[in-house]
Amino acid sequence: MEDLAGYTVAILSDRRRHDLATLLEATSARTINVQAVRSVAQPVAEAVAVATRACVTRPVHEVIVSSGLGLRAWLRVVQQIGHLDALIDRMAHARLLARDGHAADTLRDLGLSQIWATASATTEDLFRYLLAQPMTGRRVVAQIESEPQREYCEALRRDGATVVEVITNRFLPPLRIDILRRLCGVIIRRQVDAVALTGATVTENLLRQAEADGVLDEVLNALTADVVPACLGHLAAEPLRAFGLSPYVANGPALPDLVKVLANQLPEWSLQLDVQGHRVEIRSRAVVIGHQVIPVQPGPISVLRALARRPGWVLSPAEIRAAAPSWADVDDHAVEMAVSRLRRAFDGTPLDGVDLIQTVMKRGYRLAA
Repeated sequence: MEDLAGYTVAILSDRRRHDLATLLEATSARTINVQAVRSVAQPVAEAVAVATRACVTRPVHEVIVSSGLGLRAWLRVVQQIGHLDALIDRMAHARLLARDGHAADTLRDLGLSQIWATASATTEDLFRYLLAQPMTGRRVVAQIESEPQREYCEALRRDGATVVEVITNRFLPPLRIDILRRLCGVIIRRQVDAVALTGATVTENLLRQAEADGVLDEVLNALTADVVPACLGHLAAEPLRAFGLSPYVANGPALPDLVKVLANQLPEWSLQLDVQGHRVEIRSRAVVIGHQVIPVQPGPISVLRALARRPGWVLSPAEIRAAAPSWADVDDHAVEMAVSRLRRAFDGTPLDGVDLIQTVMKRGYRLAA
């Protein structure tokens, strides 16, 4: 497995800790989990009614049920608009795929008996089962409860299926906006190497908060030049594409696919130097020399990154501050102290004794690389 030690990835999802964090931490990456959207089990009745009418107008080949609770919420709306018998008739002629026993029992309560389920009891496995088959011309109805499930629906469409999404949850902004506000600051200061976006609403909420705080341009600039924007699917990528960005999209909406994208792109985006035959790579929270990972504080890393962008050039403290967003409000003494900490960070490393960061009297500093 790819070693991502020294990299930091911010994960935006509907959970306080996402399963993606476990996969990334297995590669030695550091993760920041941000609950960027609230998923509330309360459907929008009008949207469910529209989706139901689309279900009953034509034959259905596949029906995916994510939960018994969600199915019951759907059926309440269906009963109100008078389409219950028509929906049951369509389901009776379709292949029924239920996430777990509870979802299957809810279908049986409707008089339906031929029901498929997975041993893992995950909706994602149901989608993967369909994606492994030819889907051109197939008509799929999916009762879904999360944004990653919407990415699976989009993947089915790209495989040629017609998909009707019956969304039984609402996707709302987080209760605490300071979470996204702090994340915007972290992105602008380049204190993460990548942002992993798991759905369209999390991307929209991030951009909306950045715009409200007046830092949208700074966030977009970071995601263009220094911080890898990686998306679970095309829906999550679309809000960034609307601003002219080209985010990376996983080949499939499964989490290992997103890990693969990050493992491929993070080394491509990091600053890399050759110092006296040693390969040096600058990451958000560390410097890697060969295969040795040296943790470095965010402030000194910002100064090192500013110097590394123009190796051999002398930069004044004012130019370093201008090039490092996190140093815009500090004085020359803070830059001097950061340089001192940088030099000490390389003690006991292959660069010990190398005059990597040189002081040019009355002018500033340069990186000898």
